[in-house]
Amino acid sequence: VQLDDGTDFVMADLPGLIEGASQGVGLGIQFLRHVERTRVLLHLVEMDPDNGREPLDDYDQIRKELGAYDDNILKRPELVVATKMDLPGAAERFADFKAALLARGVAADHIFEISSLTHRGVTPLMHKTAEVLKTAPHFEPKQAAVETADYKYQPEPALKVTRDSDGTFVLTGDKIERAFKMANLDHEDGAMRFARQLRSMGVDDALRDAGAESGDLVAIDDFTFEFVE
Repeated sequence: VQLDDGTDFVMADLPGLIEGASQGVGLGIQFLRHVERTRVLLHLVEMDPDNGREPLDDYDQIRKELGAYDDNILKRPELVVATKMDLPGAAERFADFKAALLARGVAADHIFEISSLTHRGVTPLMHKTAEVLKTAPHFEPKQAAVETADYKYQPEPALKVTRDSDGTFVLTGDKIERAFKMANLDHEDGAMRFARQLRSMGVDDALRDAGAESGDLVAIDDFTFEFVE
């Protein structure tokens, strides 16, 4: 934003937060992280008589979500901006809203009314924002909590031998399953080559350790063969 007196500043337009935003509902957390980088808050509240909501409730809900995310955000200077003041009935709503804010101690010169349609009140609001920015402190962003845990690396065994309820020994493992998928078991040469691969992987010893004896059935995926000593 650049004003006619040469003053400029950056504004971040954050969509309306919904209930539960501080807990991650919707895109709330992403928007709230942007709020952390600001120094002054412009809190826009609709005065539309037909939106079915009370302006003060909307104001309180957003303040609640800001505080739930990081109560330091509520320490920033804030200008409360009543919007859609061009609508019929908006003036009456604003009068009640402003009275409630004043009763809570909000400064009168921090309460504005604007219309985006007619641009009414926008220039005074921007000048006030620039004025407040001159003395607004800098805030450190909230540090995200980091959870740490110790894990012991336990590699998956290259070969695992289990036994089915029918007594069949079942071989599993990435390496052996990959070799099986690449083997051409329809030809004798391919079958013999696969048998040598199994032996080099230690399959014979693993089967013996698991209690397999000559003649027991062994399965790899959907392929079954007899263990031969």
